[in-house]
Amino acid sequence: MASGLGVLTQADLNEAMKLEKRRQFEEERKKRIFNAKQRLYGLDLDALEKQISEKTKQRRIEVDCEKRYEHQTQAIQDAIKSKELELGKHKQAIESDLNYYRCRFQRKDQRREFDLNDPNWIKNSQPVRIADDDLNLGISSAQVFPGEDLGFKERKQRQREQQRAWLDQQVIEKKRAEECRLKADKILQESIQSRDKRLEEMANSSRRIRNEIVDSIRHYNSEMAKRKSEERAQKKKENNEDDMAEIYNMLTSDMLTENPDVAQSKTNPKKKVAYMFRGMTREELNKFRKEQHQQMLERETQKRDEQLMDKQWEQYALNMDRELMLKQLEMKRKKQAELQEVIDYNSILAKEQKLQKEYNKNVYEQFVHHINMDMVHSTCHLIDSPTIYKYDEIKFISLFTSRYS
Repeated sequence: MASGLGVLTQADLNEAMKLEKRRQFEEERKKRIFNAKQRLYGLDLDALEKQISEKTKQRRIEVDCEKRYEHQTQAIQDAIKSKELELGKHKQAIESDLNYYRCRFQRKDQRREFDLNDPNWIKNSQPVRIADDDLNLGISSAQVFPGEDLGFKERKQRQREQQRAWLDQQVIEKKRAEECRLKADKILQESIQSRDKRLEEMANSSRRIRNEIVDSIRHYNSEMAKRKSEERAQKKKENNEDDMAEIYNMLTSDMLTENPDVAQSKTNPKKKVAYMFRGMTREELNKFRKEQHQQMLERETQKRDEQLMDKQWEQYALNMDRELMLKQLEMKRKKQAELQEVIDYNSILAKEQKLQKEYNKNVYEQFVHHINMDMVHSTCHLIDSPTIYKYDEIKFISLFTSRYS
């Protein structure tokens, strides 16, 4: 579908259909909203119930018609199925007769050339020569020579008679087979014609029933259209009468005549009916203005009180912020003092630890020196030669100082 904007897709068509449905729904909603009679007095329940009953009746008639049509269709299908079964049985009988004829009259052993393909030909064959006038001996058998063939004429006559009998038998068999084939074709054609005739009759019957149903539906629709037109005219007449009565009632009503007494509520003397109210009297207006002025004064007083309260709350909030700030500064100073004390204490501990390490180092060196000297002297006393003493002393001192340093 082409338009001024180009080619529309299926999504565009669906969106257009949705917009059209939404527009129709809005139009129907506007009709319901702007229909004063329907909004004030409600729906016509009798007409709705009548429409529901008519639709129910129409739906029941349609269901009955569909059921009759389904029954008719089922009957036609059953008839077709039975006819097909009958034709199948007939065809099966024809094929059975044909197979019986083939098994009975067309066996292999009844063929004219069966003697050439007989597997038992050697077993059933005759000797090479029974007598001089043996008919089974041929020219190449080298058993009967031209001078010895005494029964040549009789043999030839019998061969011609035998060939004639074979030909007559083949002609008769062919005629019989052709007659059987023609008979079977005739039976098949008759069955096909009867089936086609039956199907045509069933189709005509179905078409006639369908036409009758369509005619009845058309007659029913015309009656319904006529009835609806009459109901529409009657409804229009009633609506005109109702509109005239409504116009007369509105013209003579207390609302248009502006009767102030009708605005007074029947249940509450201090309450007015809103849709019948036509304004206040002078006394009521003066009273209303006085009350309005009094409310304005009370409102101003309340507003001043609220402003005073807001100022007090702001001052209280400022005081609380100031106290919190002072408290935070005091806590910060305390924290810094505690941190400085910890730093000083750590420095004192570091100095003491350093002094302790130096003291331990001096004590360890003195202890190691004494141990080395004792070991050297003890080793030197063990050596007897005085010439080696100084050399060994120096050697052991260097050795032990390097090992234990």
